[in-house]
Amino acid sequence: MTVRKTLKQAVAEGGYFDKEKFDSFTDADIERMIDEDPDLAPRTETLLPYFDARHVRKKLGLSQQQFAEKLSIPLDPVLQALLRILDRIPEPALHALD
Repeated sequence: MTVRKTLKQAVAEGGYFDKEKFDSFTDADIERMIDEDPDLAPRTETLLPYFDARHVRKKLGLSQQQFAEKLSIPLDPVLQALLRILDRIPEPALHALD
């Protein structure tokens, strides 16, 4: 189980760091903790290397013109990151773009 604390909380508790426990974590333990934490982005190995703009646009139900107007940016590598966001969480992403 991952325990998160603010810096203020850690200092209030004396700032104790259990080096032995930290050093005992295996790569598998760290991967499991990452997978269990809903506040972290998914591991990049699980992402597709390239997103097709047409596929994402159709999934969102937008015409080419609507899609271009909504994004207001040219289709380039930077857009690939935005396409991943739109593919994974379309409603919140579209709301943020409004």
